[in-house]
Amino acid sequence: MATAEFKEANLKLSYQVGMTPEGKALKRAKSYRNVKENATADQLASAALTFSGFSSHTLLDVEKSVQQDIIN
Repeated sequence: MATAEFKEANLKLSYQVGMTPEGKALKRAKSYRNVKENATADQLASAALTFSGFSSHTLLDVEKSVQQDIIN
């Protein structure tokens, strides 16, 4: 049976940095590496709000991505 082994996790914060002439949002993202495997959604949301406080731009989205190795 195959198993999944944790490799790494990242937290990505997306910000609105302006508007295009067509009225669409211009977005920029900042990624933070070395997120703990067992970090809860509440902990990540709290960290994201803290990090976004250092920016003058509006926080749009927060994503956690997890990479795993699949082992047979």
